[in-house]
Amino acid sequence: MTLPKDFAEMMLQTVIFYPQSAIDKYGKQSYGTGVSYRCRLMTSQRILRDAQGREIVEAGRAIIYGVLAATPSPHDKIQLPDGSTPKVVSVSKVQDEDGDHHSVIGYGQ
Repeated sequence: MTLPKDFAEMMLQTVIFYPQSAIDKYGKQSYGTGVSYRCRLMTSQRILRDAQGREIVEAGRAIIYGVLAATPSPHDKIQLPDGSTPKVVSVSKVQDEDGDHHSVIGYGQ
């Protein structure tokens, strides 16, 4: 899938997405190889509910064009351009008439 020029102009930042690869018997997570994606970062706080019904704060979202190498989940890790690795709190795929268009990864503080 090629990136349309008008959509590409909004993708000014780059994030690195690390899919979770395993959890050891002590609960420590390990991650696969990171893949860089052009994205648009939007910082706006909103309150969400996690799978257990607890309220969590989403500090921002990374809108990533195209299909990620792995299906995103809240167990994955994302590295922002400033080097920080906030907790992934939400993930979603957006589709258009041609199929998967972009992914949205919400991150906490």
